[in-house]
Amino acid sequence: MNGVPAETAMAEEADNRSPGPSGADGLRQPQGKLFLRLFLENERRLYAYILTLLANHTDAEDVLQEASLVMWDKFDEQHPPDSFIAWACRIAYFKVLDFTKKSQRSRVRFSEAMLRRVSESMVEQSSSMELDERREALAHCIEKLAPKQRDLLVRRLAHGATTQSTAMEVGRSVDAVYKALSKIRQVLFDCVNRAMA
Repeated sequence: MNGVPAETAMAEEADNRSPGPSGADGLRQPQGKLFLRLFLENERRLYAYILTLLANHTDAEDVLQEASLVMWDKFDEQHPPDSFIAWACRIAYFKVLDFTKKSQRSRVRFSEAMLRRVSESMVEQSSSMELDERREALAHCIEKLAPKQRDLLVRRLAHGATTQSTAMEVGRSVDAVYKALSKIRQVLFDCVNRAMA
């Protein structure tokens, strides 16, 4: 709020009357009963107030706990606030501000447009990653082929090769080479699908 640290502002805004020592040892024992009675009477309303500001039950419980410690420390039995709930809500408000500042530093928040772009980018990356995985799986599957199958495939995939030129190289009929290549493709297809699964 206007650049004032929350703790300083809280100290000014809440009950400014800091209780002096009550006795030689400075103990403030009487505060306990009155504070606890007022706090328990107003706890649910205070929690509901914090929850409207944070909209998360766990966060609201954490802030309520933090705020209650500050209230306990600042409560003056001799001069209790006119309205306990208004005083408590003021302290809780500054604790919510502290919590929000801390959580904004630790959490990265994206706009809807940014989230959409990141999502689309992830889809594109996953497609290319799957393609890379398929290539890697295919390389492993080719290595598993029998030497004769691998040799036939390499010859057929050589630059400028055709099924007919490959058949002439290996001394087999075009039909036999075509069938052998079809079988190799099916073996590779099945092998890659197993690897991807």
